[in-house]
Amino acid sequence: MDDVSPAGRGRRTGALGGTALCAAAVTALTCAVTAGAGTAAAARRPPVWCKPGGALSARAMPQKVKMSDCDLRGRVVRGENGLAATVPSDGTSVTAHALRTDGASELRIRVDGHKGVVTVTTLGTRVPQGRPRQFRAPLDACKDGAYQQEPSRWPKGAAIEWHYYPGSAGLPMSGVSTGVSNMFGAATDCNSARKFTPPPDVSAKYAGQTTTAPNVTTEANCGDRDGTNVSGWEAMPAAEPEILAATCTWYQGSATIESDTALQEQGKKWWPGPQDGSPCPAGSYDAAAVTTHETGHMLGLGHVEGSQHSGLTMAPTVGACDDGPATLGKGDYDGLIALYGSRSSTA
Repeated sequence: MDDVSPAGRGRRTGALGGTALCAAAVTALTCAVTAGAGTAAAARRPPVWCKPGGALSARAMPQKVKMSDCDLRGRVVRGENGLAATVPSDGTSVTAHALRTDGASELRIRVDGHKGVVTVTTLGTRVPQGRPRQFRAPLDACKDGAYQQEPSRWPKGAAIEWHYYPGSAGLPMSGVSTGVSNMFGAATDCNSARKFTPPPDVSAKYAGQTTTAPNVTTEANCGDRDGTNVSGWEAMPAAEPEILAATCTWYQGSATIESDTALQEQGKKWWPGPQDGSPCPAGSYDAAAVTTHETGHMLGLGHVEGSQHSGLTMAPTVGACDDGPATLGKGDYDGLIALYGSRSSTA
């Protein structure tokens, strides 16, 4: 006969109870692992502003973005006044500038692959209407020593090759080439020699005309770099109507490695500047003045804010037929010397 003693029943009951407890323990462990996986998946979920496809808003995201939260590389980030840039995927960083009829915009995107962080800063300036409460009369540009530096520059003593892109509207090269020369040569109307001396220790080397447009999109945004410095005309039909020109500068660490400038040939009237002897047609913009300003960005100069500095080339404003920015003020020159030092007379 079967053992039906209380002890026997106790042994069978104990075995079943142990199995139940073990099953319960395994279930609890499984639940814990599943819950942990769910938590990890939730942690990996991108933030709300990191939407797939389309441009991302710099205003909606934090200034510093971890790539593990949202990998911005290859994505378009849009800053103030519609200015945007593609975040480089090759480990470089980019600064975008746009000069407008009503002010200027800046978008700086620094990529730190070692730390896995992308830092985005953006700034927009609009020309105030009338005389605002905090308006300050412009200083004499020949005595105004204000300047701002960008995070990168070319090597001291470098001869920077640049190509000219003629665009499709048949606009002259003279305004563009004069503007490049004015900034590199520190042209000024502050003295009888018409230039500051000694010049900065950096020079321009014209490498000829190219059939490749600047790496600026039809929206006047920074695209992907191609290793060639290009300045010239470009039709940008999708850009905001206030855009006059855009400059994109790519850098690694503190070293500039490429810079492209595009002047808007569509919907804008241009004047080569007084050097060709013709008067400025009403509503036209001086190509030499705008290019001088944009070449300042190429060399590492930023905008100098404040109405009191409006006489400087790197002021974030330019008016129709205004040829003032074509010649440097003291601050513009001082900024170049701070970046590159002085070129020796024997160089």
